[in-house]
Amino acid sequence: MLKNLLFSLCFFAAIFNQHAFSQATIAEARLQPIGTEVTVRGVVTHGAELGVIRYIQDPTAGIGLYSTTFTTTLSAGDSVEVTGTLFDFAGLLELSPISALTVIQPATAIPAFQIVGNASLNESLESELVQMNGVVFASGGNTFSANTSYSFTQGTGTGSLYVRTNSPLIGQTIPVGTITLNGICSEYNGLYQVLARTIEDFIIPAGINITSLVSVDDFQQTTATVSWETNIPGTTSILYGKTPALELGLLSDANPVTNHVYTFNGLEPGRLYYFIAFSSANGNSSSAPTKVFGTVSNSSGEMKAWFNHPVNNHPEAYLNETIDDSLIYYINQADSSIDLTIYDFISDGIGSISTAINNAWNRGVRVRFISDGNLISTNTGVSELLAEIPKITSPTGGNYTIMHNKFVVIDADHSDPNKPLVWTGSTNWSDRQINRDPNNVILIQDQTLARTYQAEFNEMWGSSGANPDTINSKFGSQKTDNTPHEFKINGKRVECYFSPSDNTNASLIKTMKTADDTLSFATMLITRTDIRETIDTLVQSGVLVKGIINSDTTTLVYDELLLSMGNNLLVNPDTHVIMHHKFFTADAFSDSDPLVWTGSHNWSTNANTRNDENTVVIHDATIAQLYHTAYFTLVNPIIEDTTGISTIQAGINFKLFPSPLSSDQTLYVIPNFNGKNNIEIFDLNGRKIQQNQANLISGQATSIELSNAIVSGIYFLRIGNEYLKFTIAN
Repeated sequence: MLKNLLFSLCFFAAIFNQHAFSQATIAEARLQPIGTEVTVRGVVTHGAELGVIRYIQDPTAGIGLYSTTFTTTLSAGDSVEVTGTLFDFAGLLELSPISALTVIQPATAIPAFQIVGNASLNESLESELVQMNGVVFASGGNTFSANTSYSFTQGTGTGSLYVRTNSPLIGQTIPVGTITLNGICSEYNGLYQVLARTIEDFIIPAGINITSLVSVDDFQQTTATVSWETNIPGTTSILYGKTPALELGLLSDANPVTNHVYTFNGLEPGRLYYFIAFSSANGNSSSAPTKVFGTVSNSSGEMKAWFNHPVNNHPEAYLNETIDDSLIYYINQADSSIDLTIYDFISDGIGSISTAINNAWNRGVRVRFISDGNLISTNTGVSELLAEIPKITSPTGGNYTIMHNKFVVIDADHSDPNKPLVWTGSTNWSDRQINRDPNNVILIQDQTLARTYQAEFNEMWGSSGANPDTINSKFGSQKTDNTPHEFKINGKRVECYFSPSDNTNASLIKTMKTADDTLSFATMLITRTDIRETIDTLVQSGVLVKGIINSDTTTLVYDELLLSMGNNLLVNPDTHVIMHHKFFTADAFSDSDPLVWTGSHNWSTNANTRNDENTVVIHDATIAQLYHTAYFTLVNPIIEDTTGISTIQAGINFKLFPSPLSSDQTLYVIPNFNGKNNIEIFDLNGRKIQQNQANLISGQATSIELSNAIVSGIYFLRIGNEYLKFTIAN
């Protein structure tokens, strides 16, 4: 370290002696007020790997340079003199704009790394090269994605690596096991993070190394199979337990192999198991981060989804101003424990959820409650809870945004496997959210999933006991990926992700890409470019993508999506409410893995990297079709009863007649516009039954011959964004 420092000082002294000038050191410049123009010299520490920005260092400090004119041709090792204005970009100090930049000496040695321990990145290291030994990535074995943060541990600390758009790391394998991490210390809204430049910034130790994802390839009620690969033959060893303490001990196979497979036997149903996989050879060993899986439970696996707006043909799914009453009902059924998390809890205008929670506490149920720290003054429902009920709020300040979860776990550890429940979805507990803003709730009866949600709760709570441990409590970027993601519930595949530790956005995109035929979404907002790019690619590949978003003013991504989706992208037509859903369905009416994605996670960077969120993915045709129908009902403005339909149905842009009609009659459309258009017919579940293309002429009737698939019932005919309803009589 001393040699490197002396080298850097001598190197910069040589440069300064060659070019005498009056200027500030970077450390002195960093002390000046924002808006001050300064001149500094430094060495560039990277090239185009991080985009337009360039970071420079001198022996005293580092700083970022941002300019689309001056910096794009700079390479690592360039010694530069630069004049620019101090600018604060989300906490990162930059020179921007830049008025002058001169390359003094190209392609010289770059400054030495600052050695960092326990992931203790801070302001004094901002924009400098750092080296961190003993780093372990929680998601080792997966691949890097764009515009995504990845958590890691170093000693007793937790850090974050950020991968930018167009980074050369995209698609590379995240290292497994203990490595040395090099990179640049950067900052975004109070969160200090490492920016790795290329894959060479990840230094793998010599000897045996785990080179693949440690995966649980199969899990049943009493067995599970784990596999991984190493670069050279080694032993197959596992430490495991029912807790992160791995109290059940060591399992091992001394036969040296590169493809490692181990099968657990004698496991308990509905239980989480933690394990560390490691292999040894020639006196060296390599271990992966602690992983966790859940065995299949003996629970019923019953799933119920509800909406606070009508769902065509599914009156049982419409909770008309009764989501609060349903939650109260399940709280009243709790025998042993209730863990509750909620972002927004305003008691006015809804049923007394607080009273139900208080009653549960009074009858001896263990109650634990987590709410958002920013909403203490408005969350009147929290203030109504008994003082003796243990409760905590999430942290506030620059390093954290919001505790946006809305889940309840009931009786997770009950001796009866049919008692544990998970309640989740998009619905906050307020009059607006329960009774007006479009929302959904899903209830899942499964002990393994309940214990998984409870484990996430415990991480924020800081303990598994009745009382919180605020010293060990972890929120936001402090959390680690320490829960299972794959489940088998009543024969159905289910996935579960928590933000920001689990890289939920990458899973969202991966799941979207499974769509072969249709993708339908209803979401409050989309701010991430990679989600927009995924949707664009699906559209270009022939997938029918339809969606509704709350407002076209919330994100520039809307304008870009509109180019590819056209009339298939709708804006919430009711400006009196917030379209608050966050769900999509893929292939709901196809044999190709019908699924639904739902939860609290908005499709934004904050949700992925800073907020506490939860997401569940259900691979099941019945649930997927229900959510798809809910989407279809949202975008269809005609949802009233069909009694009294007149002979002519008149809309804004076209009329259709007759309605009702018999199966042997012909349906006619009279438009008030000219042009070739698709004419689509849907059933009450939102499934497309027929599509025709016609050259429509304003004021002239065009006949629509109905297919044999259209029998008696209620249907919707769509041209562009407008739907009209018609009936086929018996």
